[in-house]
Amino acid sequence: MSDQYGWQTDQWPAPAPTTPAPVGIRPGQATAAAVLAFVQAGLLLLLVLMITVASVADDVPGDDVGIAVLVTLAACALAGLDLLGGTGLLRGTGRTLLLVTSWVETGLIGLLFLLLLVDVTTGNPVDPGGDALGLMVVLLLLAVPVVRLVLVLQPRVAGWVADRQRTRTGPPVWAPHLGQWVPGPAPAPASTAVTVATLVPVGVFALVATVALAVSGSSTVVVDDFGTGYTGSGVPSDPPSPADRDFDVRFDGDAQDCHDGDMSACDDLYAETPVGDPYEEYGSTCGGRLDDETYGDCVRIFGPTD
Repeated sequence: MSDQYGWQTDQWPAPAPTTPAPVGIRPGQATAAAVLAFVQAGLLLLLVLMITVASVADDVPGDDVGIAVLVTLAACALAGLDLLGGTGLLRGTGRTLLLVTSWVETGLIGLLFLLLLVDVTTGNPVDPGGDALGLMVVLLLLAVPVVRLVLVLQPRVAGWVADRQRTRTGPPVWAPHLGQWVPGPAPAPASTAVTVATLVPVGVFALVATVALAVSGSSTVVVDDFGTGYTGSGVPSDPPSPADRDFDVRFDGDAQDCHDGDMSACDDLYAETPVGDPYEEYGSTCGGRLDDETYGDCVRIFGPTD
């Protein structure tokens, strides 16, 4: 048949191919690295939540709260960068942020792991089981950025990102009227909205955690002449009674005087009792008025009497 009969064979669309697009597909390593970045962000935010809950529940002292706040801010910052880096890699806009974040996390968490390992192996841990569990948790946090680094540094990932940045086109799409694959629409550049949507929730979470930690450490009852704050109820607790297993008649007199407000008796009790003895703790906390041991400084903190 010829064109005189009105046949327009060249206008029929070509059938869709049965094979996938030949180029432009995101490597599996890039997807896995981005997923690990999201996992790491979740682990860091979970760590912040655990620290906050533990600090609020235990009413930790002010010095420890300061450390907890620093850890909270650092963990939230790294979590935000993980989310941004993972999103950028999935979009093909770059891998630099994820690489930098991975290196920083590997260095910081690796240093923490070494410090914990040295402390456990050379020190005298009070709770060996708890220390071993802590090491395993830190090791898990360390493994995630290490594996992520290996994946992001793969040549296929680097080549794919470079190709996306060079061509700025999306994944190939099938054009039926041409009967071939053509470059897809260019991905939208990373917008401020994406950054804000990623970082604002993390920032709000960090703010809430920081405020909660600050409130938990605000129970300062006295500030000494050197400006050091001490936390506690400020109310003495009862010393061991004759019915208690820890009762010791040798120290009961000083313990009763310490309870009644004689700070010299508290300091004497701390100095005269064996290390680790309940009476030593009673004297060092000024009769239970403070949360932490003061090592014989009750007179300096409260004065001769309370």
